[in-house]
Amino acid sequence: MVNEVQKQETVVNTANEALCREFLKTMDAQGDVFALLTDDVELLFPKWGLARGKEDLGRLYQSLGPYIRSISHDASSFRYLSDGDRVCIEGVSSGELVDGRKWQPDGGTAGRFCTTFQVRDRLISRVFIYIDPDYTDQTAGFYPWRK
Repeated sequence: MVNEVQKQETVVNTANEALCREFLKTMDAQGDVFALLTDDVELLFPKWGLARGKEDLGRLYQSLGPYIRSISHDASSFRYLSDGDRVCIEGVSSGELVDGRKWQPDGGTAGRFCTTFQVRDRLISRVFIYIDPDYTDQTAGFYPWRK
């Protein structure tokens, strides 16, 4: 039988998962993700580094703006791992770069991401994004096992 503590943990995990899913949905819609974040948020993006606080995060988004035109995370592909204030979402994305090149999930490695979140006071305080930022596979020639 599920005890009261387990029920509460399930409610917290479900609420935190919904908040993190909303972050990805808002990002896809180019909406105000800052409303979902603590003022001291930390966000890690590959090849950019760690943004600390909303002002620094704004610089990260400005850096990516001339590179990524659009992105769409496929919520039906999401797999969750939740424990208290932490949520990990694995899934696939598709999108388009500013130069018109597009990427789609290929069933293998293309479009796959894994993002870890931490939630504090019903806001996201930490987002660490794990992806290959070479969305359209332009550096494939650097990897001899891919030939």
